[in-house]
Amino acid sequence: MRSEILPHIQQLLDQEDLESIRVEVREAIEKFRNLTKEEVRKQREAWASASKESDAVFEYQPAPEEEAFEAAVATFKEREKVWRKQVADEQRANLEKKKEMLERLRHTIQEEENIGAAFAVFNEVREAWGAVGDVPGDQYKPIHDQYYRLQDEFFYNINIYKELKEHDLKINLKKKQDLIEGAKALSLIESLNDRQKHARALQKQWMDVGPSPRDTYQELSESFFDIIRPVFEEAKAHYDEIRETFKTNAEEKTGLIEKLREVVVEEVEASHAAWQKATARVLDLQKQWKTTGFAGKEKNEPLWAQFRELADVFFGKKQLFYDAQKEVSNAFKAEKQALIKRAEDLAKSTNWREDGPKMMDLQKEWKTVGACAPRDEQKLWRRFRKAQDSFFKARKAEMTGKIEEEKENYKHKISLIEEIKVFELSGKRKNDLDALKAFSVRWNAIGFVPRKTLDKVMDAYRTAMDTHYDALSAQKSERAMETYKQRLDNLLQSDVQSIKREQRILREKLDRLISRISKTEENLERFTGKGAESIRSQYEKSMGADKEEVEDIKSKLKMLRQTVQKTQSEKADDNNPD
Repeated sequence: MRSEILPHIQQLLDQEDLESIRVEVREAIEKFRNLTKEEVRKQREAWASASKESDAVFEYQPAPEEEAFEAAVATFKEREKVWRKQVADEQRANLEKKKEMLERLRHTIQEEENIGAAFAVFNEVREAWGAVGDVPGDQYKPIHDQYYRLQDEFFYNINIYKELKEHDLKINLKKKQDLIEGAKALSLIESLNDRQKHARALQKQWMDVGPSPRDTYQELSESFFDIIRPVFEEAKAHYDEIRETFKTNAEEKTGLIEKLREVVVEEVEASHAAWQKATARVLDLQKQWKTTGFAGKEKNEPLWAQFRELADVFFGKKQLFYDAQKEVSNAFKAEKQALIKRAEDLAKSTNWREDGPKMMDLQKEWKTVGACAPRDEQKLWRRFRKAQDSFFKARKAEMTGKIEEEKENYKHKISLIEEIKVFELSGKRKNDLDALKAFSVRWNAIGFVPRKTLDKVMDAYRTAMDTHYDALSAQKSERAMETYKQRLDNLLQSDVQSIKREQRILREKLDRLISRISKTEENLERFTGKGAESIRSQYEKSMGADKEEVEDIKSKLKMLRQTVQKTQSEKADDNNPD
């Protein structure tokens, strides 16, 4: 610590103006010496606790910097001695100057009869008195007492003043009494600022008023200043409080700056919601700033400059983000305009089965495209929704008619089922099979029924037909194919997706059966020897059923493919007439 104080003292002593550094040097010397005393105490305690000869004497071990410190102290004392002598010489010279002025003023009061000359000397002395510097401290009061007594003597003792004294003193008395009355009215002024201004104006008027009668001079002065002094004290306390408020406000503003700095340096997620959230934080800080009071002339403007600069940086970063978002938004806008064009084209179609799913797919695509600018998003959505509504309203209107038609079809199919139930076989197999096939043709020709009745009516139809087929002992595959023809007719009336789904189901089932047959054949090779015949017989029976089902599925796939090709060919012929 002493090694740090010494360079500081030496640095101070390098300055030429001793008066400006004298107090600081003395404080540093005092700190150094206190630390030296503490070091002596520590060394003495260590010496006392150490083992030593009975006649040993404690010897202090000084630090290396103590010699340089004493040299610096000697230099300071020498410079201070010279400075004190210089100051003393200047004060003695000033004292002699002021004594000469007093003598000149005394001579003028006693000897000068010319009013103009007397006042000229008096004013000259008064101006020169203030320009002369300090005098020795023990002479300050006596010399100034003489000066003020001579001032009073000047006004009261010169002949011209004696002639005018009574008149002027009365006028000045009246002025001072009026000023005292004016000072009493200060309490009626509500604003402290206005009250203080008025008190200062009264004080200046008081100082400008000349002397009043000697017997009331002190009393009037005390009365006046006792009234206005509390105003100045109240104002001082008020402004001290304001300065403390400035300090508090400056701390609050500094805190807001740091909070804003945190927002500015924070990486904001590249989304509108994230930037809106960050912007809300900045706007809240700006709102808080407005409610924070003034921080004083020295700090308020610099603090505001820091806060404003950080806010500008934040909003600059935000603008860069939204400029980039605008480009992305324009790309999304182009995608949605393309979807609108496709939707508007589909809205003109009446092919509900094929174009209905396409219109639904457009809705899914729309959801995957990002949002445009808010003003574009609403406008584009209204156009897209208009095309969608146009298509689906038209489909709904047509489907309403089909619902009535399906209800009629349901009645016809129920009637046909009743007819099949009461049908009696003739005993001629071919004729009876043709009759049953005719029932199937009529069944398929009726058309769709309401979806909720489909399973029930189909079960009733199959039960009625199976009863006759069982009676004819018709092969299972023959009946299955006949039944699948009916399902195929229903699929062709449905959409393309239903046909594709049917093909996929059949192929997957075919693959499973072929795989199972292959594994069964592998297992058959393992069972040899006695006792294996029954097991092989079960496996062969199961494999035979699987092979029959494989052939049925292949027939169904072939029938499905041929029917689809035929339907597509017929549509092509309809679209391209000769």
